Amino acid sequence: MPRNTHHRQLDHENVDLDTNLVLDGATATYSDQAVLHTVISDIDDRIDGVLPGGFQVVLGGGAGVISTGIALDVEMPFAGTITAARLFADQTGSIVVDVWKDTYANYPPTVADTITAAAKPTLSSADKSEDATLTGWTTAFAAGDTLRINVDSATTVTRVTLAFRVARS
Repeated sequence: MPRNTHHRQLDHENVDLDTNLVLDGATATYSDQAVLHTVISDIDDRIDGVLPGGFQVVLGGGAGVISTGIALDVEMPFAGTITAARLFADQTGSIVVDVWKDTYANYPPTVADTITAAAKPTLSSADKSEDATLTGWTTAFAAGDTLRINVDSATTVTRVTLAFRVARS
């Protein structure tokens, strides 16, 4: 995907007028049940040396209850660590999502490659949820790794956004 960069501007006293903003993207393969929406935001790397960002995947098309099974694969274009996972649904309902990760050489990821342990992203009769502790998760990933999103179960919800917060490394 193209990389759009907004460069820093300085005033006559060499003071920042704005910060550097970079929009970047990840590639994905997906079924008709899923669409990838991604925005990776790099904030000036002087902020603690950590480049915060994230990406989102949209499950379901809004026409019927989300199907179980493999929804899509996301190739990570950079290395980093997942710091939080959120779910946002189009209506109150339930869904359990698993995330599998593997290297390009070992593609495709399988259930044996789960990174979520017993703390899968879950909605239970709700329209949103957040997990910022990620207990038991394998949160680190390398550039080129593939994350596979698998829907374990779903009731009522017809469109759900799974949003990941990430610290780039």
